[in-house]
Amino acid sequence: MKKFIGIITLVLFTISLVSAQNNTKLEFTVEGLSCWGCANTAKGVLENLEGIDSADVNFDTKKAVVYTDGTVTEKEIKDAISAKNFQALFEGDTTVSPLTKEEKKGLDIKTIKGGNKIKFEDHLSPGKLTLFDFYADWCGPCKIYSPKVERLLLEYENVAVRKVDVVEWKSDLAKQLTKEYKLPALPFTLIFDDQGNLVGRVEGNSIEEVKKILSDK
Repeated sequence: MKKFIGIITLVLFTISLVSAQNNTKLEFTVEGLSCWGCANTAKGVLENLEGIDSADVNFDTKKAVVYTDGTVTEKEIKDAISAKNFQALFEGDTTVSPLTKEEKKGLDIKTIKGGNKIKFEDHLSPGKLTLFDFYADWCGPCKIYSPKVERLLLEYENVAVRKVDVVEWKSDLAKQLTKEYKLPALPFTLIFDDQGNLVGRVEGNSIEEVKKILSDK
C-alpha cells in the first residue's frame, strides 16, 4: 500500500513538474484602470480566458502577470481586456496620445465643463457631424478613449468634437444622459447631424464603431 501511494505521489509530482516547465509567463501593462476594483475586474477577465492558468493585475503599478499553457495569443488578451474598456500593452506597444496644441489649431474641437445639463443644439457645428465625447477626470478608460476621438478630426473633415465633462454620477448632466440616452457608463458617445438628429450612440471604448458610423454618413 505504501509503495502504491509512493508511486501515485511520484506521478503527481512529475505531472506538476512537466506542467510548470510548459507554463508560459506573460507580462504587460493594463491602461485605463481607475481603482483596485478595476484591477480585479481585469484579473477576472484574464483568468476566465481559455489558456490562462492564473493572473494578477496590480493597480499601483498597472502591471499584469499571467501564466498560460502557451495557447493564448496576445491578440486574444488584448481583445478580452478591451471588452472591459481597458487596454493591454505588450512590449513595443504604445497608447494613442492626445492632440498637441499645435495639432488642434484649425480643428473644430471644444471642451464643455461643469456637469450641467446641455442643449445639444447649442453646440452643433453647421454642415458637420458633431461628436459628443462624455468623460470624467476620474475615468481611467476615458483617458484611453478621448485621444482616439480627438484624432478622428485628422481623418474626417466633416466632424466636430465636443468633449463634455460629466464630473460625477450625481451631476445634472449624468442624470440627463441616463434619462434621455440610457447612459450605462463612461466613456459614452453621442453623434448628431447639423439638424440635431441623433445618428449614433456608442458605449465604451469602441472607436471602430464610431468610425463606422462616421463613414456611413
